Amino acid sequence: MPGVMAPRRLRRQVVARFLVRFQACFQVRFVALPLVLFLAWLLVQPGLAQAAPAADGIVLQDMLGQPVELAGPVQRAVTLPMPAGSLFLSLAGDPARLAGMHPDAHGFMRQGLQARIFPAGSRIRADVTRSGFVPNVETLLQIQPDLVWQWGHMGDDLIAPLRNAGLPVAALLYGDEARTREWIRLMGQALGEEDRAAAQLAWRTEVEGRIRAVTAGLAPAQRPRVMLLSRHAPQYAVAGGSGNFQFDVELAGGSNVAAGVGNANIVNVEQILAWNPEVILLNNFESGLTPATIYGDPMLADLDAVKQRRVYKIPAAGYRWDPPSQESPLYWQWLSLILQPAHFDWPLREEIATQLQRLYGYAATQDDIDEVLHWQANAGAQGYERFAR
Repeated sequence: MPGVMAPRRLRRQVVARFLVRFQACFQVRFVALPLVLFLAWLLVQPGLAQAAPAADGIVLQDMLGQPVELAGPVQRAVTLPMPAGSLFLSLAGDPARLAGMHPDAHGFMRQGLQARIFPAGSRIRADVTRSGFVPNVETLLQIQPDLVWQWGHMGDDLIAPLRNAGLPVAALLYGDEARTREWIRLMGQALGEEDRAAAQLAWRTEVEGRIRAVTAGLAPAQRPRVMLLSRHAPQYAVAGGSGNFQFDVELAGGSNVAAGVGNANIVNVEQILAWNPEVILLNNFESGLTPATIYGDPMLADLDAVKQRRVYKIPAAGYRWDPPSQESPLYWQWLSLILQPAHFDWPLREEIATQLQRLYGYAATQDDIDEVLHWQANAGAQGYERFAR
């Protein structure tokens, strides 16, 4: 069974707890020793030992419905999904509890603001995959984590090597806000940090509710046409209607021009011109991609978004805001200010500072907040002056 504690270790823990409690309760003396030894022998028999649960154990059900049994709160984890590393750290309270993470996420963590938020990030191992999300089982066996988090929607080929090596694994599924909330709940449970997880979930609910109270009543004509360029080069790709962006843009008061296509689909310039988005959002995965890149692209010069200077690089703090993360409520606030500036007046700079302290214990400076907001790259965009310090 994935994640089950090794039977020998479980038997030793059961026996140790039994002996300590027996002696404490009954003040065992020499004459009682044979009885103690006999009862201990019974406990280490395979059938009995495997039926006895660990007193401090945690049993969770991952997002594929598989049970995962842990000896106790996770102290050494590895996160293979890219958004999972910083999410785990926001719940763990101690960076030493993350032993390994996806190399792309690790590289992002080791630059700029993220390196200041996570100063201990350099000691986290990044050699935990071979390519993409294929696990490096040899490295993971060296690390001996209490739990490995892995994507569950990409096929069993990504999970089977972990299971076959005897590594405890829990699967996560990608796709929408409900699943993101389940990431938070499951990680909080595995860490024994249910209160931290509950606080994050309550924050998401509160921000979503405040935004939806305004945007739910908007007529279609009041919602600007929005396109997220999930890739600019070598080919244009857009976020379609089957991913988390659909939730984000509808919540914030916009309309996704690519709602009728799948997620991260390659499209030609003729299709983009036909959609004619009024707002273009840029991903955080392409190094060097800024609004200036789009303004300088002659193929896109006739778009309303370009002519009206409504091209924006999505912010990033402890992690990128374009995929779902523990910072999504900040993204929703930012996006609602971009799409519906007449309806929202969040004090976003203050919110960013508050949440970076709450999530990571990091005291953000005004320069840090400028970096989160990509102030230099976005400064010339319509309405971005409202984010000035």
